[in-house]
Amino acid sequence: MVRRTRTVGNLVAFVSTLTLVLVTAGPGLGAPDGDGGGLLGILDLDTQTQIDDLFATEDPSILSSDPGVTKFGPFESDTTDSGTCGPDWAQDHVFRFFAVKVVSSVGGLNTYRVTEKFKNGTFRTTGPLSPGACDSSDGTPPGVLSPGITGAFHGYDLITVTSTFLNPNATCPYPCFSTDDFLLSAFGAAGPATRNDYAFSFHYVADDPRSLVFHEWKNASCSRGGNHGDIASATAPLPIGFVEAPVCP
Repeated sequence: MVRRTRTVGNLVAFVSTLTLVLVTAGPGLGAPDGDGGGLLGILDLDTQTQIDDLFATEDPSILSSDPGVTKFGPFESDTTDSGTCGPDWAQDHVFRFFAVKVVSSVGGLNTYRVTEKFKNGTFRTTGPLSPGACDSSDGTPPGVLSPGITGAFHGYDLITVTSTFLNPNATCPYPCFSTDDFLLSAFGAAGPATRNDYAFSFHYVADDPRSLVFHEWKNASCSRGGNHGDIASATAPLPIGFVEAPVCP
């Protein structure tokens, strides 16, 4: 879960199209094109959030026409999902796609841009803390979360690594638990060791909002607007030992 370069005009057209779909369809209806998760409406219709959703959900077969990009996946993945307090809050099932390109080379040491997209994702909560409980900058108070709540998500992660080679046959066998599993296959030990995640955005929506006080969470790097919202059964003070602090001051 390669980043394309679009003109400003194209970006506006894509944003306008998504806005029209959300307004006419209403909450609870179809997901954006390219995603089968059936996500609900976006938390806020700011330009960055719309662009992030479009980028995450586009058809993986047209991720890039750049001949310098090597594509991998889909890799079916079962993994855990950690929240802002540290402990996991959900179990995820998702399909990972990777696109890799050399962006610089010095003395045989290459810097690669790795774009990972997470598509058709589903989650089942494990609790006990909500994913946004420890982030005081996400617009919601600390919360607790009951187990067994289901929902959908998608997202992307933009990464750089440095290595002397790229394995064109790299894979990530099921359960493909982490991004590092693929990076190890693609770049050897240098992949996980030099990994730098410089931008990411994930969008989660619970299936049944009636049982929750917050049912939608955007988990994003500060460069992509930071976290917003939460998936929470109830608001509650943080347990002893946990501290609420802003992720994006």
